[in-house]
Amino acid sequence: MIDSFLDTDLPHVASLLRGLNALHVQQVPHRFHDDADPETLEAFVATLMEQGGRILVYRAEGVPRGYLLWKLRDIPASAVERGRRVAVLEHIAVAPSWRRRGIARRLVERFETGIRSEGCEGWVTTVHSFNGASAALMRRAGARPAVELLEKQLV
Repeated sequence: MIDSFLDTDLPHVASLLRGLNALHVQQVPHRFHDDADPETLEAFVATLMEQGGRILVYRAEGVPRGYLLWKLRDIPASAVERGRRVAVLEHIAVAPSWRRRGIARRLVERFETGIRSEGCEGWVTTVHSFNGASAALMRRAGARPAVELLEKQLV
């Protein structure tokens, strides 16, 4: 069942974040680390929430098995760009034993319903080039490449 985040979900969401981060540590160790203890990860998620983050959770057996975290972003009009409101999808993660059941897809669908009601024209996300599964999920949800970010490491 997809529902809003509750304070009691924090340890579970932090644990799911650890799993998500592990993939990033494995693929991009010069940027990501896995040194954070559970309390630090919980504080990190709590800070994201204090900064306007919102979380949807997929609960089964009373335990979050997946989550989607986003923030609203108002882009002011400028001399060259129209003003608009978008949602920034920051994280999406599903516990390994719960994957391949459509949970991530359903989280994205519920997210889209919610952001529409808040006046968003759409959403944006960043997907690391190594994360083919996430990129495929985003494409199946209708997202298309909009900007290509290039990076060069000087180390």
